[in-house]
Parts: sequence; structure tokens; C-alpha cells
Amino acid sequence: MEELGESVCLATDFRPSDGEVTLNTRDGRVHKNTSSAAVSPRDKTWFYAGFTNETLYSCELHGASANNHQLEMCAELHPDKSKLNTVLLLMNGVRVILTKAVAFSTVFTIRAILL
Repeated sequence: MEELGESVCLATDFRPSDGEVTLNTRDGRVHKNTSSAAVSPRDKTWFYAGFTNETLYSCELHGASANNHQLEMCAELHPDKSKLNTVLLLMNGVRVILTKAVAFSTVFTIRAILL
């Protein structure tokens, strides 16, 4: 059994199932046969994950290719800010609840005075 590598190329929504994924690495090209690809029962398209132990720069299948230039965008994510966003979302929820409570209290007070 082949061990999973540190890089993966995920090919999705392709037809036909027979083909070859080309993984472009630092040391050259690695070719993987897609005959063991999984089929989506809903779309009747194929999915294949090609693993390699080398650094993956791009991958190609049936003339379509993708590269890892988007990795720089992922490096800009700040998980610390997600905690801040959660706190801000919670504060806004509390504000909505308190605003509703004040509004209902006002309506009930006016109703009690008029009756």
C-alpha cells in the first residue's frame, strides 16, 4: 500500500474516468493513472486525489491545470481575528435581544396606561 504524501492534487468533475494526472514537482513530473477514481452518483462525474511526497507546484488532467499560487492568499488568513469576529457576533446578538426587550416593555407599558 502506498503511503500518503505531503502534497495532493484533487481532480474533480471530469469525464471520462480513464486518464492520467500529471503532478509537476520540483524534481520533475509524476504521472498517476485515474482508473481508480471515484464516481459521483448525482453528477456522474469522476473525482481523483493524486498524492506525492514531493512539493507539488501544479497538476494537469485532460488539458486543464491548476497551480499552487493561491497558497500566498491562504497565508494571509489570521485565525486570531476569527475569535474577535465571534465575540462581535455574540455582542450583536445580545444587542438585538436587549432591543427587543426594551421595545416589548415599552409597548406593554403604553398598553397598560391606555387601558
